Amino acid sequence: MSETYLNYFKDAITYQLEELEQQIPISIKDITCPVRNELGQNIDLVYMRLFRLALRDTYGSKLASSLLYEAGRHTAINNFKFVSIDDIVTTLNDLTIGIMKVVCNNGEHIIFQEEECAVCMGMPTTDEALCSFESGFLAGALSYIMNKNVVVEETKCWGLGDQICQFEASIISNTPPKSDEKMNTLDLIATLASRSSKAIALNKELKKKNDIFSKQLEFAKRIQKKIIPHMDAFKSDHYNFYSYLKPFREVGGDFYDFFFDKDSNKVAIAIADMAGHGIDAAMITGMIKLTLKHCSEKKGLLCKPSKVMAFIEADISDVVPDNFFSMIYMVFDPDKQSIRYCNAGHPSAILYRKKQNIMQFLHSNQPLVGLSQYIDDYPFVQQSILYEKGDQIFLYTDGVTELRNKYGEFYNISTSLDIIRNSKDLPISTVCENIIASLNEHRQERDFEDDVCLLGIQL
Repeated sequence: MSETYLNYFKDAITYQLEELEQQIPISIKDITCPVRNELGQNIDLVYMRLFRLALRDTYGSKLASSLLYEAGRHTAINNFKFVSIDDIVTTLNDLTIGIMKVVCNNGEHIIFQEEECAVCMGMPTTDEALCSFESGFLAGALSYIMNKNVVVEETKCWGLGDQICQFEASIISNTPPKSDEKMNTLDLIATLASRSSKAIALNKELKKKNDIFSKQLEFAKRIQKKIIPHMDAFKSDHYNFYSYLKPFREVGGDFYDFFFDKDSNKVAIAIADMAGHGIDAAMITGMIKLTLKHCSEKKGLLCKPSKVMAFIEADISDVVPDNFFSMIYMVFDPDKQSIRYCNAGHPSAILYRKKQNIMQFLHSNQPLVGLSQYIDDYPFVQQSILYEKGDQIFLYTDGVTELRNKYGEFYNISTSLDIIRNSKDLPISTVCENIIASLNEHRQERDFEDDVCLLGIQL
């Protein structure tokens, strides 16, 4: 606890003790003359038990038991003038707390038994003794008449699964009990204050950190929203584009982007999947965006997938070594009706050849981005493939194939293939929306466990 908090709680405890000194005392005589003309003196035991339950629920059973024990001890010493053990038993029976009797007394060890206990009779088994106030009361009463320190433990109780209460008193010292019981109360107050202060301090610290994190998260969210283009920004005379991106958290590690080469009418599209989620993964996507933007500003470089991937590899390895991710970079040429691409360990793109009604998978042709530092003569190669007008291509991250349902079963990519075949006459947006619907149907009420990204391009 900080020095400031410690001083605050020292002041609070001092104030508590001063208040004890100043408050007007109330005696046993004062409380035994209620004025209830219609209702009388008796109340339901449930109301009395409710006070015990309130303490237990608020402070926990152990601390509540300590408070009740100390309160019972203090009450017996300061409000009753017992002269003998028989006097204690008679007084408790007169108060109808239960039917109390002494079953053992050898001078050093005294055992009380109580039937029909008002506190616990009929209560469920909780594996804890429930009559802490009564234990403290007996300890205080015995300490008073013996002028010795006495500790009382309840060894049988309805809460422990017994049908009676049993209190065992042990004399622990020849030292007379303290007349000022407030020091024991102070220990309890200090314990409670310490727990409360730690909780308050922890809560403030967590709130402070949460506020900072929330601001950072909101900033990262705004940045990622700007660096990942909306599909409506895709304007081409030759291609139609659809995108779906669902981060696992507020920000994610899935990323896509597209660029246009005005001189050649070519279109470049990138999709990547970072390791992990959250702000750290989002930072890497920001770096990829900057590298791609740099490539787009160098004449002719944008249309060379192998060189673009080499730039990204170099930038990532220099700034964040030992960071690996999968990525596909594709260049579409409407004049030659060709696709040039590099696939760095990413899930295979699906090229749907509509006329032949067949699927062609564009598998990875190089390792994950970030592995060049461990591989001699790292290959940056690209492949080419021709397409026909009307064909479709689908890119996705492993959040699709690794999506599980409540039974732990993974989503089967063949479901998407069937949807593509059965939707051959539909626009690319509808096909992708049908795939997303099948993903949601598969997972049902289960939350996403990874970022999910799906891109569709109508060629």
